[in-house]
Amino acid sequence: MKIKQLQSILDQQPSVSGNTYFIFIVWGISWLFALVFLLLGIGLLLESLLHYKIFLDTVAQKLHLVLTDEQRWNISTSLGWLSLILAFVFGAMIYICKMVLVRNHFIILLEEWLISEIKEVEINRKISKK
Repeated sequence: MKIKQLQSILDQQPSVSGNTYFIFIVWGISWLFALVFLLLGIGLLLESLLHYKIFLDTVAQKLHLVLTDEQRWNISTSLGWLSLILAFVFGAMIYICKMVLVRNHFIILLEEWLISEIKEVEINRKISKK
């Protein structure tokens, strides 16, 4: 590959640093949601399995609802499974974000190595004037 071709490839590539910050924020928020939904799902399924009156009883009292044991069991079971599914979805988001972060890190390292090793290649940073 010639230096001019390499220079044109580097000039055409968008910067991945802004993308990296956004993906890192999504990764952190996904961790938060995954943990919350996992704990909520486990709590609701334990409530339905062991017939505890912890979460749904408190919510029903706040909303002035009267729930029978069967209604409480149905609600806690369905919401527990839904919460576990959402925890799995956010766990998959964590995995995807981590893959993108590793790829972006590799691209940044490769770009820095090319610029430091091949002196003919220059990096063109677009600076916005205010």
